[in-house]
Amino acid sequence: MQHFLEVKNIDLAQNMLKTIPNGIERAITGTINRTLNKVKTEIKNKATSEYNIKKSDIESKLSLTKATFSVLRGTITAKTPRLALSKFLNSQSKSRIKVKVKKSESSKIVKGKNEYSGKPFIATMKSGHKGIFQRKNDSRFPIKELYTIGISEMLGSENVSSYAVEKGEEYLDELLLKEVSRILKGYI
Repeated sequence: MQHFLEVKNIDLAQNMLKTIPNGIERAITGTINRTLNKVKTEIKNKATSEYNIKKSDIESKLSLTKATFSVLRGTITAKTPRLALSKFLNSQSKSRIKVKVKKSESSKIVKGKNEYSGKPFIATMKSGHKGIFQRKNDSRFPIKELYTIGISEMLGSENVSSYAVEKGEEYLDELLLKEVSRILKGYI
């Protein structure tokens, strides 16, 4: 999901910085880059308040593309595969496995996929990875691991993305004025 934020008050900033070489470019670049860092923090906070995931897991999957003088645009992206369902393991017994993905919802019993056969089970692979698996057919092998949503889907959810856009707009407005005055102080 893509969201675009627009720098407001750009005409005012441009008038204030018209005598300074590359003044508006410097102000916009600084504003965008500082906003990206602040929004990245807000995204991590909001996602961890909604989902049972650590900030460090999100941090490792986010990438920033900062603005430059030639490209006055910055992005925050997250391209991630789906997460193993075992990452959200809440409780287990002989008869059932429960996971909790969202903090606002109660634990859910893992029922598995309809196209696979049998009940889901927990197994540890030779590599040491512990996962929730289900048999692909009635025979003992092959087995398939069960997955849930990925970090990019968590960040793209309505709650997290709308919150990030709202915070981004606030930061852009606030930081542009700070950047302009910082540049002006350096030239007075």
